[in-house]
Amino acid sequence: MNFTGADLIAEGLAALGVEHVFGIVSIHNMPIFDAINRLGKTQIIDVRHEQGGTHAADGYARATGRMGVMIASTGPGTSNTVTGLYEAEYASSPVLVITGQTETAFYGKGLGYVHEAENQLSMLRTVCRRVESPRHVTQLAPAFNAVVQDMHTGRKAPGALEIPIDLQYAEAEPARFTALPESAFEPEAKAIDAVVARINGASRRIIVAGGGVIASGAGGALRRLAERLDAPVITSVEGRGALPEDHELCIGNYYQSAGIYQAIQGADLTLAFGTRFAVGVDGQAARFVPPGDLVQIDIDANVIGRTHRAELGVAADVRLALDAINQELVDVSVNDAQFNNTVMEAKDGVRGAMRKRLGEDFSRVMDALRASLPRDGLFVRDQTIAAYNFGNQLFPIYEPRTSMNPASGAIGPGFPLSIGAAIGTGRQTLCVHGDGGFMFHATELATAAQYQIPLVICVFNDSGYGVLRWLQDTRFGRINETDLGKMDFARMAESMGVPGRRVQSVAEFEAALDSGMAAPGPYLIDIDMEHFAPMEISVMPKKLARQQAEDRAD
Repeated sequence: MNFTGADLIAEGLAALGVEHVFGIVSIHNMPIFDAINRLGKTQIIDVRHEQGGTHAADGYARATGRMGVMIASTGPGTSNTVTGLYEAEYASSPVLVITGQTETAFYGKGLGYVHEAENQLSMLRTVCRRVESPRHVTQLAPAFNAVVQDMHTGRKAPGALEIPIDLQYAEAEPARFTALPESAFEPEAKAIDAVVARINGASRRIIVAGGGVIASGAGGALRRLAERLDAPVITSVEGRGALPEDHELCIGNYYQSAGIYQAIQGADLTLAFGTRFAVGVDGQAARFVPPGDLVQIDIDANVIGRTHRAELGVAADVRLALDAINQELVDVSVNDAQFNNTVMEAKDGVRGAMRKRLGEDFSRVMDALRASLPRDGLFVRDQTIAAYNFGNQLFPIYEPRTSMNPASGAIGPGFPLSIGAAIGTGRQTLCVHGDGGFMFHATELATAAQYQIPLVICVFNDSGYGVLRWLQDTRFGRINETDLGKMDFARMAESMGVPGRRVQSVAEFEAALDSGMAAPGPYLIDIDMEHFAPMEISVMPKKLARQQAEDRAD
């Protein structure tokens, strides 16, 4: 059999050490699927929708630190990947979409070729940093290399490669594939000297650690600096796990908490590593100006000083910068003890208040989840009531790359993200979801069953879009279009080969969780929230809320 363009792609993926790709087979990518399976070095995970598959590739990349790959068909298949690429771009996640295209002889002629998508490149460029579409088989390997190299240079980002179907079948010559680039973003010596001078001139320092610390593998260097300075470490939501949250200096994801923000106002220096200070919902976070002088270090020079003015900005790989700072610091004084005590007392107060707002039942649910999950187990959340009330802050995270949520704020990516994370690591994974968002990708239950993924899915079922319902009630005093009716997700899961159980009490939840963690594959728990003591940020549908009040009165 001749060596083809499709074989080039299979060889390129294998050369880069890609162990899994996600995909849906089509007439416009069949040669690539066939070549990958013939080579036998990369496993294809058959997903049920291209959006879910792209999210899964994203979860795979975030959990492993390696490139995630989704193989789609041209036209409708590729348009389905855009939401997943949007999320990956927001999360600085290296996700590669490989897709087909009409034959080169028909390209650009508008003759109605099946799945014709002549503006596909323009569409992909809105959510990818680099997109290539070769027009001859000799251009295929260089195009593949160009996209992959760009994805891994500086701040990581998604990319896409469009391959006309005739090039996939065309006879080709074997090619060399370029190794992934080592980070060349070393800090300038003068810049490090300036950072060290700022540190030495301060006595009340705080550290803000973002997702860039995780991406660069800088957790150990961050810990050494924090311990040396005795400086509290606040993380962004994407930076959780950069320092274990049971470490005495770790405050956690509380920068935007009023109690913590007030406590750190006495700081004379903020050291920000790998965070762009995302402004969040309604731009509210822009008001949380870092206290004292801001030193911001990030691999992407474009984000330095963008949200908040930086007295000193350093464009560099965070790990290389932290290593250099640790090496240059000599006889540095530790933080003011009184300042640290103020911050730690605020941390205890904020966490205690959050736990109280969580309510008795869901506090026990959270504790059961943490107790059941190994220290290096993965905890993935969707944008849901449970995430806002405890998943994004209160639930302890101990290791890098074990905490994941939709960085873009989208509803729905949580479940497929958890599938990719579990496949990439092979480790036990918990997924916390709401019922509204779960319906976006519920069909991927079939994927979880097919590959017996070690995944427990907890669907917090309040019969609608709980977060939006709460926001509507808070802002308008009424709710509309957010009640969806109650679904039986346990029965849905069982219909697709995933064991499931609906629970209506903490005791039932704990028993179901034990069963799920002991299961050899996926397991779903449908948490009927109307039977649990409510969380503070929670509004049940009026009918259910009224019944809930009557039940508790009895």
